[in-house]
Amino acid sequence: MLEVISLGAGVQSSTMALMAAKGELTPMPDCAIFADTGWEPKKIYDWLTWLENELPFPVYRVNGGNIIDDLFNKKNKFTVIPFHLKDEKGKTSIGKRQCTNDYKIQPIRKKMRDLLGLKRYQHAGKKLLARQWIGITKEESLRAKPNRDVYIENVFPLLDANMHRLDCIKWMEKNNFP
Repeated sequence: MLEVISLGAGVQSSTMALMAAKGELTPMPDCAIFADTGWEPKKIYDWLTWLENELPFPVYRVNGGNIIDDLFNKKNKFTVIPFHLKDEKGKTSIGKRQCTNDYKIQPIRKKMRDLLGLKRYQHAGKKLLARQWIGITKEESLRAKPNRDVYIENVFPLLDANMHRLDCIKWMEKNNFP
């Protein structure tokens, strides 16, 4: 069973990775995968470099292109960056989030298939081959969804530990992490 952390390098996924590194979440992941949109803030890349040196498992950086270059150069006419909409009553909602699929989900999925030894068009079957750890906490539990690929099970260790985002920050402080 391949154990993979989906690493966004934010508070929740970083806490989850460091908890696993300390043995507080088990089993020990085989790796973490960071999907780089090519347009993350510098502090994210700096933090990710620091984090890579703290973890006992490899962190793979993958990407589906540079989201801003692709948008302005129209390389991917199907990519839509999320935006906020207001209806006639003033209610705000978020627009299409295709970029999450193109620049996060698909590159991670491709790397997981590579790690599993699956070729591009090879059918994986229905046997569970991997668990993808996703750093969702209680206040965003509605985001916790099954993986569309039957051979990958999404797991939510922070939800299982009944943690909120603030609990992650407190855990980092308690363990003297920046």
